This record gives sequence, structure tokens and C-alpha cells, in this order.
Amino acid sequence: MKKTQNLLPPKTGVGYIRESTEEQDKGFAPQAQERSIRDYAKKNNIKIVEIYKDLISGKVAAKRADFQRMIGEAMQNKFEVILVFHTSRFARNVGEARQYKNLLRKKLNIDVVSTTQPFGDFNDPNAFLNEGVNELFDEYYSRQLGFFLKNALMEKRKQGKPSGNPPLGYYKKKIGFDKETGRVIYSREWHIDKKAAPVVKRIFKLYATGRYSMSAIANILTKERLKTNYGNDFTYSSIKGTLASKAYLGLVYSPRKDRPDIKSVYHKAIVPKELYYKCQDIMRERSQKFGRPVAQHRFYLLQGLVYCYNCIEWLKKRRKDKTKSMLPAMYCYANRWETGEKRFYSCKFRRENGTCDQKVECGIIDKQVIQLMNGFSLPKETIGHSLAKLKDMFQNYRRDKKTEDRLSKLLDKKGRLKAIFENGHSTEEEFLFKTQQVDEEIGQVERQTIIGSMTARQEEQFVKKTEDFLSDFSKFWNSGLPEKEIRNWIQMVIKRVWVKGEKVVAIEPRDEYKPWFKAHQKVIGQYPLATPVGIFV
Repeated sequence: MKKTQNLLPPKTGVGYIRESTEEQDKGFAPQAQERSIRDYAKKNNIKIVEIYKDLISGKVAAKRADFQRMIGEAMQNKFEVILVFHTSRFARNVGEARQYKNLLRKKLNIDVVSTTQPFGDFNDPNAFLNEGVNELFDEYYSRQLGFFLKNALMEKRKQGKPSGNPPLGYYKKKIGFDKETGRVIYSREWHIDKKAAPVVKRIFKLYATGRYSMSAIANILTKERLKTNYGNDFTYSSIKGTLASKAYLGLVYSPRKDRPDIKSVYHKAIVPKELYYKCQDIMRERSQKFGRPVAQHRFYLLQGLVYCYNCIEWLKKRRKDKTKSMLPAMYCYANRWETGEKRFYSCKFRRENGTCDQKVECGIIDKQVIQLMNGFSLPKETIGHSLAKLKDMFQNYRRDKKTEDRLSKLLDKKGRLKAIFENGHSTEEEFLFKTQQVDEEIGQVERQTIIGSMTARQEEQFVKKTEDFLSDFSKFWNSGLPEKEIRNWIQMVIKRVWVKGEKVVAIEPRDEYKPWFKAHQKVIGQYPLATPVGIFV
């Protein structure tokens, strides 16, 4: 029997290894994990073509770079099985474990096997139950570990001991090397960096003159080729974070208001108190004098999803340097002219340090993404779940007899908001924003009133019509959906939209939706050399 198995072509497999710093003594050493994976592969006729490693803390899969690279390459059918040392190495969140395993096993026909936990065929109900119980204990252990770790950090803070990596201007000395884990051992004390500390003082002194904005200071430092601790250029955000940090006063500082500042026993001040608080006064004055209220009443279809493709070379360089790079997100803003208002997506580096001039009108990019969504196809289980929720909604609305009272109260509230604005007790932005919220609630109550008054036959027809629409997503998508509903769909399905000039040149669907862009199989599914990992074009 063994000879017959050996004559069969080997399965193509990969290994996934994860170890976090707080687990170094828990038997999950990377070397032990890899040894177990390779031994299992050898005994079971599996050819290992890649080992993925994430040696970081954190249970969230989205923050594990090699895990996401593995999922992306699974989408390209590069292997048939994923081997892990233990279920907790794959995921420590029951929801995530089910989500990714369902994607791999049911959609891509790729199994996930624990080399130390013989569950058997995942289609077997007993194997499913056994694996599920272990996943539940994995999440319980993770939550327990997080609870103890949080308490330990809080106690450490009370003793005046800062946590995490030191900010610009400080460093930890290397005091040894742990051969077993392959990690450098650092001192607890934060020492003043003689090269970076003057840069920190200079930032405070420049801002304290009142002649320089945060962007201007970032631009000055960028032109002088000075870098942050992570090797990145200075930006508006990094300058703002530096100016706000009380760590430079020698304090254990947290931006959370419920945590008091405590004098540190591990580091000394870099910035004098007078200089620090003078900068805080200028920041406060400028925010009141020049800052304008956020235009929350404006609508941006792709807010938070658009990224600048022109800065791709910058990203590639940072990846080679193995430093923590920033993604070039594009922010939303509007300009007003006599002819009307135009809205734009603009690269953050344009605003923060002037190294990019990429901007484009929102409408141009919005149309391309809306057209792309025509190729989206909903799976049957998602359609079934949506219809079940719709039927539950009908039942709930029939039980709710208070919709008329709610509608009357909302209309009264809208009238009061108008009176407050007309009497000069609120700004136009506040009035528009709050009125928009009330209008949304009114619309929801009116829909409930209509749905609650439907007959059983009308409900049945509505559910059937919804099923027809969702089965033919293109027809549903082009049926005149409201703007906000279109945005909700896009944000649910798409993770990032990469823009160059006036074109969408790359699209990154969320992992669970990648297989469902049927009309775009030719353009979605490979990693071009010119793009960062995770981008599909």
C-alpha cells in the first residue's frame, strides 16, 4: 500500500508559521514549527514549495503580511494544501478561522492541516466538531493572554515604566542576543539619541516661532533627507504626533484622557516645559482660528479606499529596506468656485510633505469603480442569508406598532434644529449634518411603515423580486440604487482602489470576495512585479 502511495505524484503544499513575542516560551518556536511541518510533508507525500512566516504579535489576520501573501497566492492556485503546526498558528479568532478556512476549502479546494492535531477529513462531522472546539479554545487562550498582558502593562505604567518602542529622539541599547529565539535583547531604559534628539528640539523650536506650519516643517526636513525612526520621510502627521507627545517631557504618556501622565523612571526629558506648552498654545490657537469644521455633509463614494499609484516606487523601496512603510492613501477635499463646487481625491504626500502632486476629480474615479462592480457575482449562500434577513425584517416591522409616534417625534426634532439654526445658535455645518441624520432616520421609519403595511402576498412578491435582483447582480447594480447604498456595497467588497492620473490601474478586493469578480478574471488574480503585495490588476 505504501509503495502505491509513493508512486502517486506529490501534493503541492506550503507551510505557515506564526510566533508572537509573548509566546516564545510556549513551545511555538519557528524552528520547531518548520521541523514538524516538513516531517509531516515527507511522511504524507507533500512537496513544500514555500514557507510563510509571521513573527509578530497580534491575532488579527489582516495585520499579518505573510498570511495575506499566502491567501493571495492561494487565489492563484499555487498549491493544494496548507500545513500549520497548530490551529492557533493559523488564527486565534473563531470567526476569522472559519472565514479563511471556508474560502480555502470550499471555494479554492485547498485544505488546511494541523500537523500536531489529527482531526481527519474536514467534511466529517466529528472532525468539524473537533477542529471547532480547538479553535474556540485558541480564541479563549488569546483573550486570556490579552487580559493578563493588559493588566501587566497597566501595572508597568503605574510604576513609571514606558511600554513599546521609543519615539524619535530615544533608543534602546542592545544588551544581548537570544540564540534560541533568534532575537536581539534590548535594555529597558530609553537613552537619548544624540543625532535624533536635536531634530526633535528643532521641530519644537520651528513651530514655536509661529512662522511654520506642520507641513512646512515636514517639507524642510524631507529636503534635508532626514528620516523618522522607521526610515520614512517626515509628514504633517508625524510632525503633529511629535509635537503632541508628552514623552519628550520625560513622562509616561497616553493620548487616552482616562490615563494620567506619570513621571518616567526609564527616560529623561528632551524638550523644556516652556517650549512644549508654547507649541500646544499655538496648535490650539491655529485650530480655532484657521481650522474649518469637517464637511460631514459632503458625500464621497470611495472615502478611505483610494490610494496613489504614483508613489509605488516609494513603496517598493521601503519593502526592500524592510522598514515600516506607509501606504499612500488619498484624502477627500472640495474646492468652491463661482461655477460650483468640485470634489477631489488627493495623495496624502501632496498635503503632508509636497513629494507628490497626484489629485483627480472624484466623479472620474467613482464612475470606473461603479462600472467594475458590474462583474461582481454573489454566491448562493450569501443570497440565501440576505433573503432570510429580509424575511426577519418583515416580521419585526409587523410587530412594531410605534412607527407613527417615532415619525412624529423626528419631524418635531427637525423643526427644532431649523429654529436653533435660524436663531444663530448653531453653524451651517452643524445644522446640515444633524438634519441629514434626522432625514435618514425619517426615511428608515417611513420604509418601516410601508413594509409593515404590506400584505403576505406583497411580501412574497418583494422577496422574490429581491432574489431575482441578487441572482443577477449586474441588473440589481444598475437599477438606480441610492448613493449611500452603492457606497456600502463597494466598501463591503473592495479593500483598496489604486489610481494613476485619471485611471483606476489596480483594484484589491477583500479576501472573501476575490473569487466573485467573475467578469474580471483576466485582470484580477496575479501579482505584477511593479505593485506591492496584495494588489490585483
